[in-house]
Amino acid sequence: MKRYFIPTILSGLALSTLGTGCHQPTNFAYTGPRVYLIKGTPNEVSDGLYELRDELNQHEIAAAVYSPDDWLKIVNTIDAKPDEEAILVGHGHGGFLATQVVRHYAQEHKMKFMKHVIVIDDFNKDWPYAETNAHNPEAAPLGHNSRRADNFLQKTAASEIHGTTLISTRNSNVAEEHPYYWYDNYWDGKAFTGQKIATTDVTNLNVDHESIDNNKEVLDRILTLCRRSALSPFHYTPVRHHPYVTQAPDNGQYGQPTQQAQSN
Repeated sequence: MKRYFIPTILSGLALSTLGTGCHQPTNFAYTGPRVYLIKGTPNEVSDGLYELRDELNQHEIAAAVYSPDDWLKIVNTIDAKPDEEAILVGHGHGGFLATQVVRHYAQEHKMKFMKHVIVIDDFNKDWPYAETNAHNPEAAPLGHNSRRADNFLQKTAASEIHGTTLISTRNSNVAEEHPYYWYDNYWDGKAFTGQKIATTDVTNLNVDHESIDNNKEVLDRILTLCRRSALSPFHYTPVRHHPYVTQAPDNGQYGQPTQQAQSN
């Protein structure tokens, strides 16, 4: 028995060491699709993402808010249950991290599709010419493994370095290259073609970079997008949480799909 005692102790210590890492997966209250809400840096007010988190949780959709340096926390959470569908929402520098996570999983040896990526006023940190051409940010590449993407931006004189255009590497001239190709020619400004992601310009809502994620119209639109993407054939969504079903009247019976659902 003594021959096996020390290895058992050592293996137990190893497991306990692994279990106390700094980047443990997030524990969500609900199963099913998960919404990763990535806020901006401290000077980028991202309070609206907390409101989105609370609204999504009320509809029994797993959601959590992360800081833009929570790279390993997000990746470890996705890796812990790779069968769960991932929805990413990022504001400012958090939008950059959202595209980074997508490109990470675009690697051939680690292929995983992202259910939906929603970027709010992205700041393209990969852009090498920010100091010399600050008012014309280059487009940011988005991994071809994103099934759906939406890009919300504003253009005001006070925050012109934000609101980057997104271009998918799908159908691009670099589709067969590794997802970090832009570092190979970082200072050469290698041009590439790809599928431009449809952009929603909300400048007319009188928002700036610090307030775009707090605008009610923008928040409601993103909430609806998240709820619709969270509808999954692998997980049952209670009728009361369906985004396009009217509220139940006093008799407890839910109504017909709304006009918005019928038009989609």
